[in-house]
This record gives sequence, C-alpha cells and structure tokens, in this order.
Amino acid sequence: MDAPATKPRLVPSTRFALSLVMFFGCLFTYMMRTNMSFAVVCMVSENKTDTGAEKVSRCGKEMTPVDANSSSVIGEFDWDKQTTGMVLSSFFYGYIGSQIIGGHLASRYGGKRVVFITVLGSALLTLFNPVAARTSEYALAILRAAIGFLQGATFPAMHTMWSVWGPPLELSVLTGVTYAGAQIGNVIVLPLSGFLCQYGFDGGWPSIFYIIGVAGVLWCGVWWYISSDKPANHPRISQEEKQYIVTAVEASMGKDTGKVPSTPWVKILTSPAVWACWIGHFAGDWGAYTMLVSLPSFLKDVLGLNLSSLGAVASIPYIAYFFAINAGGILADTIRAKGLLSTLNTRRAAMLVALIGQGLFLVASGYCGCGQDVLVIIFITCGMAISGFQYAGFVVNYLEIAPPFSGTVMGTGNTISALAGIISPAVTSYLTPNGTQEEWQVVLWLTAGILATGAILFSIFASGDVQPWAKLTPEEGHEMAPLREGEKIELATA
Repeated sequence: MDAPATKPRLVPSTRFALSLVMFFGCLFTYMMRTNMSFAVVCMVSENKTDTGAEKVSRCGKEMTPVDANSSSVIGEFDWDKQTTGMVLSSFFYGYIGSQIIGGHLASRYGGKRVVFITVLGSALLTLFNPVAARTSEYALAILRAAIGFLQGATFPAMHTMWSVWGPPLELSVLTGVTYAGAQIGNVIVLPLSGFLCQYGFDGGWPSIFYIIGVAGVLWCGVWWYISSDKPANHPRISQEEKQYIVTAVEASMGKDTGKVPSTPWVKILTSPAVWACWIGHFAGDWGAYTMLVSLPSFLKDVLGLNLSSLGAVASIPYIAYFFAINAGGILADTIRAKGLLSTLNTRRAAMLVALIGQGLFLVASGYCGCGQDVLVIIFITCGMAISGFQYAGFVVNYLEIAPPFSGTVMGTGNTISALAGIISPAVTSYLTPNGTQEEWQVVLWLTAGILATGAILFSIFASGDVQPWAKLTPEEGHEMAPLREGEKIELATA
C-alpha cells in the first residue's frame, strides 16, 4: 500500500467524527459522575446541627446557604454531613480501582467494547440511583462505587483507541476534542439539575438520574454504530483515510505482525518519560481538584461569594476551559506541523504554561479583597482556562511515548492522580481550621508549588519519542493484534 499523495482532510473525516462521538461520550460520562453532587442539594433536608447561628464572612456577608431550590424543594432524606460525604466520595473509591484493568482490557480486546460496556453499565446503574437512595444510603454508596468502577475504565479505553486512530500530527486536536466534552458536561448538569429539582417528575431529583441515564443509553447505540476498534475494520471509512492513518501510526510505533506482546511492566515503571507523565498528571489533577472542590469553599469562607448564586456566570470557567483545551490542541499541532518546535518542546511549553499559569491565577485569587467579586471570577476563569493547555502536554504525550500500551500507562497515571482527589481535600481541611484568608493563602501557595513542581519535573524527564521498549519489532505486535487477525494490509516499507 503506497502512502497517500495528499493528506486527507481532518474535517470532515471518520477520525474527526469519532472524536465528536467521544466528545459526547465524555459529556454524558461526566454528567453521570457529577449529577449526585448537584442532586444531593435537593435530596437532603437541611440538618438541624448545621443550621445554628449564621456565619459571617470577613467581608460581612451572611453565609446562609444559597440555593435556588431551597424555597420550594424539601429534601426527602435526613442525612447528616458525614452520610452525605460518604455518598459523594463513594464514586472515587470505585473509580480508583479499575483504571489499570480498563486500559489493559481495552488494549487486549478493543476500546470499542470496553467503552460500550462501561458507559452502558454506568447509564443503567444511574437509572437505579433513586431506587438505591430510597432503599438505604449504603445501597446508594455501593451503587455509586460501582458506577465509579465502570467509569474508571472508560478514559483509558478511549486513549487506547487513539493509539491506533490518531496520526501523530493530529493527536493534540483529536484528544482535545474528545476530552473537552467533560467540561461541557459540567456546564450542562448544573442548570439541568436545578431545573429538574423543582419541575422534574417523581419528586424532582430522581428525574435528574432518569434523564441522564437514558441519554447515556442512547449514546451507546450511536457509539456502537459509529465507532470501530481501528481504521482497518471500519465499514464506512474511505480507503484514502484508512491508508493515511495506518501508515502514519505504523511509522511511529512500528508495524503490526499479529503477535501479542506482554505489557513490559518493569520497563514502564522504570521509565523516566512515563514518570514524567504521571507526575504531570498528578500535579494537574491536584490543581483541578483545588479549582473545583476547595476554591469554592475559599470564596464562601473569605469573601462570602457563593458560586451557586451566580447563575450562568458560574459556568463561564468551564466554557473557557473547553475552548482552551481545543485551542491548545490546534495550536500544538500547528506548531509541530510547521516545525516551530519539536514534539518534546511543544509538550514542555504546554505544561509550563498550563500548570504554572494556573498556579499564578490561583494565588492571585487568594489576595482579592472585599468587593472584588468580578476580579475573583476573572482569575478563576483565567486559571481554569489556561490549565486546559495541559491536554496538549501530558495527556497526548502518553500516546507518543508508549502508543501500544497507552491505555495501560494512562490508566496507571489516572490511578495515581486519583489520589489527589482524596488527599487534596483532606490537606485543605487540615490547613483551614478557621477558614481565614491567611489560611487559604497557604493552601493556594501549596497548590501553586505542586503545579510548578509537576511542570518542571515533566519538562526535565519527558520525551517526545516512542520509547525503545514500546516500539514494535518483527517479533512483536500491537496489544490489539488479536483484532487484526485475518486482515490483509500491506504497509508502506521504508
């Protein structure tokens, strides 16, 4: 098979259509992940132990709970904070347990199947959230952990698919479009949950889970029709595009011989390039959890600013994040295609700008004073937006250094970084016993330090090339080789 004379257009194309379907997959996956955080507001009646004297912020604002539904929605459950926290955290205990398994299964048996099973399973279990909640808070926690366990395999499986679907010079764009769906999911679920709490059926809050669950099931039908484990067996891809993708991917990681290599765990665990991605991943997720979990508490404690009272303004940071992810991907691929920077230096620049920039804006928000609400929103928006460039850094770098094992390596990285979601809130609570601005400044400086350290260590140890142990040799094949059996594909020879 000769290499195509011209590069097939990215838009429209089968590979871009796949990224759009994955975009909506990430959107619904994140909605199923975060719906509980918003639904619990109207599920739980305000506990009497939490409604003593109203707290007053440093700026003199009364810290009464601000919720659009509080005047018309009476919670069905009388849970205390500990019970609510158990339900909300249970997802992540399941989530952390399936990352590596999911990546490995996707590599062995195909990302299409793993994504389909995990999203369909998550959607079906989401439909049973109301039944579980009305049965027992423990039943709900177990159900949420099961959803987390299923979803833990989804993103490594998608990454595995891009290892065979993504031409190296388009990976930043394709993965950026894919994972940007998560941010739009966050944007949609907030107003949708608020609306359904008041006007939904079956008491309001259950309709949040029913509608999102049904949407996830319907997406699975589209996914099964549109997707394919690899270009070679996609029924509707053009011959020109198929040839372009296969040639580009094989040129990067070697030719598939049909034999299945074992995962080189020792070499993976001792690879500086892999650890660079894992460190950058952990730092990036630490910053993300600070932005999404701890920073709202800072704004409430110190400035008396409750993001849930800002309406559409609260979605602006997520929208900015979405555009930054895609803009960063386009910019990174353009820079590489024009030869302005090497692959490695492009990844380094993306991480340094994303993580250090985010840290600076976080610290700046910690020094805002009373009456500077608009400035705080600007800093939050800029910090979240600029952090989106990390998707053109470590996220795509997984695919560049170890494409045959990208799902497994990313799954391991996701497992490590999930610890940030457990450790970060605990550290924040320990450092802010009184919720003063000075205490919060320590938290924000610590976060900025972790972000900067992650960016610097990534820049030192990262690589822009396929690692020697990840290149396929004549004696080895891709982890997805079983899916290639019976195919007659001639590849361009050097």
